[in-house]
Amino acid sequence: MSKIESVRKLLAENQSALIFTPVSRLYLSGFESSLGYLFITKEKTVLFVDGRYIEAAKRNVNSDIEVRLFTKLSEQAKEFLGDEIKSLLVETSNTVADVKGFEKLFERKIIPSDELENTLHSLRLVKNDYEVECVIKAQRMAEKAFEDTLEFIRPGVTEIEIAAELEYRMKLAGSEKISFETIAVSGEKSSMPHGVPDNKIIKSGDFITMDFGATYKDYHSDMTRTVAVGFATDEMKKVYNTVLEANIAAIETVCEGVKASEVDLAARSIIKSAGYGEYFTHSTGHGVGLEIHEAPTVSFKNEKNLASGQIITIEPGIYLEGKFGVRIEDMVVVTKNGCNNLTKANKSLIII
Repeated sequence: MSKIESVRKLLAENQSALIFTPVSRLYLSGFESSLGYLFITKEKTVLFVDGRYIEAAKRNVNSDIEVRLFTKLSEQAKEFLGDEIKSLLVETSNTVADVKGFEKLFERKIIPSDELENTLHSLRLVKNDYEVECVIKAQRMAEKAFEDTLEFIRPGVTEIEIAAELEYRMKLAGSEKISFETIAVSGEKSSMPHGVPDNKIIKSGDFITMDFGATYKDYHSDMTRTVAVGFATDEMKKVYNTVLEANIAAIETVCEGVKASEVDLAARSIIKSAGYGEYFTHSTGHGVGLEIHEAPTVSFKNEKNLASGQIITIEPGIYLEGKFGVRIEDMVVVTKNGCNNLTKANKSLIII
């Protein structure tokens, strides 16, 4: 059953769904825009966009969707919906202001629907072959950028230059845009999981943690690698190898039917046993797709079972304030018998 048909099943004969939130509109139509109105009735699907997007939308929307330019949307929607459509189902994630605006604009009863919200959520949780392939292509772009950027890193360059090089190299590799603001932090700053790169100069003996991602057909990739410059102390090697062991253990735990909390525990127990439990300060991973952070969360709080087709990150870390931090992140797709690691970049300790 298609995504659109899954939404149609929720509709009464006198109803239409109105998909307004950008990510859901993108998911169902195949076209990204900052503004648009996707109407799904029992009979047809129409995407209304303004003049900024009309040509691109006609070229890129899914073939079963009609694209229309809106000029006087209230009148055009009234003509399209006719007298038979009495109410519009909308996602509960729309704001109160949005709902009130819809009521005024379309002169129909607006029904925020948990069923619609949950249906879209469930559909997006599990990726089909096309979606997995898009994520893989984005990941290969990021990996190419990582390999090229390793040749750029040396004492004397700055964090912001490394971040810029990664983003530049991802663009050259074909990335549509970056998945999120690139993290490239060094030395004592690498103990901050979401540290912001600045003009700090790289020096010999630093760890550099780089967290970055590319996009392909609006699907994101996400990876983290930590490398050493010049040399690594025994303590640095111990922490790195502990995080690597935790990463591997968590990946080996991933399988359809396994609780997300069990995957988190696999990583966390390794780090705790090594004496660094209090320094692993975030969850082990998260879903990835059209958004960089999607369900499911791979944390001790999530008791839901993983399902085949879900794409999740595995990213344990240890962060020693005032010293350094290490994080290693792969993306995997859950399968019936385990998982496939979509990340092919080297994760043994690299000393530049």
